[in-house]
Amino acid sequence: MSTLTVRDIISEDSKILSLNPRCQELHITRTFSHKKILKILEKCKKLETITLSKSTKERLGESTKQLLKSKKIKLIIRKEQGRPISIKIEKLQKILAEYKDYSYRDLEQKLKIPKSKIHYLIKYSKRKKIKDGKKIIYLK
Repeated sequence: MSTLTVRDIISEDSKILSLNPRCQELHITRTFSHKKILKILEKCKKLETITLSKSTKERLGESTKQLLKSKKIKLIIRKEQGRPISIKIEKLQKILAEYKDYSYRDLEQKLKIPKSKIHYLIKYSKRKKIKDGKKIIYLK
């Protein structure tokens, strides 16, 4: 099984306090003030990469871009379309690790998940977005 990298996301409505302090990659959906970016960097000390849409990058202020460059944080344009899959990350990892060794019926009995949902999850696990409760997790 391939390694999963969990990323975090922040939008204008999100609170910086809800960010994972061990976050290495952050997806932003809106531009932020220089001040708010500083608070994000203070919270996420291991941050290496910020992903954003092309239009968000264009609207990002020059001083903010310079700040991120000085902190050696890469800005990468990335499109994250589509709805996230709604499932706990641990359950998805278990399905993806075991689906090659067991039939869908065996997994259905073992994990207490309908086989149609197992099939759907395997098929759409390439979407790279999972909704765990209210939190959206991006996979690499």
